[in-house]
Amino acid sequence: MELFEIMIVASAFTLLYDLYNVRSKNETTFLNGRIPIIVVSTGLVIISYLWFAYSFLTSNYKLIEVFQYSSSILGWSEKLYASWASNGGSWLFFAFSFALGYLVIRLMLGEKEEQSKMYQYMNVVLIFMVVVIIIQNPFAMLSYTPSEGLGLNPLLKTPWMLIHPPIVFVGYVTALYALGFTFSESDNKPRLTRGMAAIAWLFLTLGIAIGGLWAYEVLGWGGYWAWDPVETSSLVPWLTLTAYFHLVSRLTSKKSTSQDFMLMVTGALIIFATAVTRGGLAQSVHAFGSNPIGYLLLVMMGVIIVYYLGNKSKRGFSYFEFELKTDTVYDMAISMSFLSIVMIAVVSLWGIVFPIINSGVTGGDVSIDAAFFNKWTYPFVLLFLVSLIGCNLYEVLDIKKYSATVFGVVILGVVGAVMKYPTGNMLANLGIPMTFVAGIATVYHLITSIQKKRKLQISRSFLHFGVVIIMIGILFSATNEVNYGELVGTPGETMNLGELQLDFGDFERIEPTGLVQSSPSSPDLVPEFAGLSIPVTVRKGGETISADAKILLYSAHGIVARPTVLRSLGWDVYIVIHQSQNVYRALAHGLDGVEYIPVEFVVSIIYFPWMNLIWIGTLIICIGVLYPITFMRKPSSS
Repeated sequence: MELFEIMIVASAFTLLYDLYNVRSKNETTFLNGRIPIIVVSTGLVIISYLWFAYSFLTSNYKLIEVFQYSSSILGWSEKLYASWASNGGSWLFFAFSFALGYLVIRLMLGEKEEQSKMYQYMNVVLIFMVVVIIIQNPFAMLSYTPSEGLGLNPLLKTPWMLIHPPIVFVGYVTALYALGFTFSESDNKPRLTRGMAAIAWLFLTLGIAIGGLWAYEVLGWGGYWAWDPVETSSLVPWLTLTAYFHLVSRLTSKKSTSQDFMLMVTGALIIFATAVTRGGLAQSVHAFGSNPIGYLLLVMMGVIIVYYLGNKSKRGFSYFEFELKTDTVYDMAISMSFLSIVMIAVVSLWGIVFPIINSGVTGGDVSIDAAFFNKWTYPFVLLFLVSLIGCNLYEVLDIKKYSATVFGVVILGVVGAVMKYPTGNMLANLGIPMTFVAGIATVYHLITSIQKKRKLQISRSFLHFGVVIIMIGILFSATNEVNYGELVGTPGETMNLGELQLDFGDFERIEPTGLVQSSPSSPDLVPEFAGLSIPVTVRKGGETISADAKILLYSAHGIVARPTVLRSLGWDVYIVIHQSQNVYRALAHGLDGVEYIPVEFVVSIIYFPWMNLIWIGTLIICIGVLYPITFMRKPSSS
């Protein structure tokens, strides 16, 4: 057993020892109070990951993970993010992030009895993470030291790989911390819980947005969201955390733990998301494949739920209460917003769970396509837009005027759907009027909040306005997208596609680059990749945008054609060069160092209007979250 394998096992035992002492109210230190046990246990996890990352940075190919996911051609940043590219490495980084934050929290809050239940929960979560690491064993060594690695999957060679996983992990970790703070008995519990939940929501929002942008720019299928099980499993805890912020105290009993309950649901769903992503419970282009730890993670999820229910039952409060109120416009709107978000989460979760249950019962594979999610979430999205109108105009509308406004907008949407205006999609036309009225309402509320200097209301208006902008972007980009399919072209050709004109130049070779080991069993070194590049200029109206479209052949990973996205303020053109017999021959010759230029190629071209609205809306939402964090106030009782 290697040193760092021993350290990880030791961290599990010291965490168990600390858990026993916290629960028994014993001394939680070593050496007569000189060294806190938690410093040792979390320190072992932290040091283990730092050494693991250092092994990547120094190209220690004797470590199997480094050998399989790295090569000398990678820059230092690529080597760093390669350390969380594998299943074992990602779990080690997850545990490192949790352990580092837990250590800071423990040292700041001290060894107080009022925090003991929170510390017990934190220990249990980290113990499960460490057990997963022990099973995955990212510290396994080869019996020899290879001269080179196998290289990193080319789809992971992107700056988003450096940013996206850490952001998602921070979101997951802080959401788990927020749940932990619900077990605290200190006076600061409400402020710490809500503040940590807000940070978690920000990072989960960024994680989903960057994940969509990554898929759009790298995967090459021409979209940012496909309702893939991994994508959807990350969306569900974000939705339940969003619902937490909409479950205001006036909608629930003072003798219930309803808001804490939503954080418990979020924490449990985060563990479920990791079981789907890294435990092999569902088939996905993003997942790590079949893996036995999925069932262990389900046990972990169950332990968190049982621990929560057991602790909260001792206080004599009900777990969850929700009262649908219709006394005022605000009560009606906030009730609808909570219900609509929860129902979107329920539909999304069912779309993930049903194939898993079906596979377990029948042994057969079944998938839920995007049409299911679009069909069954859309009514609740419209209901949420209805709630936005009330949440932002409650000071100027009474219930009668609010109902009349909503009814009028619905009629307008129905007319648009029947008349097939302003798009050719009936469902989009139904929702467009509601989206624009919700946008007008949020802008009005933002202006009045700025005038009255109501900081929290300003934040909420930014959040709501960002959602509206995203909805406008989705409705208009998806319904006006033009897919020109796969076209055959020749170097130097000009393609005229309606309002688009595409001018292709001549192919240029991308010389064989880098060296990797040809296979795990062979010491022979081969070029990592070679490729072809062709310049393309897109003209539309008075705008002209140029870029190079590329297709590469990797020795270890085969053909990789990352999309070329030519962006304008109002539209994107999406170009992917495909494998054809002529192109493949040129790539294979190029990998051998022989020049061969193809005389034709196959290219996919998709036109996306208004895509930037989706990214702008996400940015506005992030501003809305960051704004109140700057003055961190206690939550109001409303």
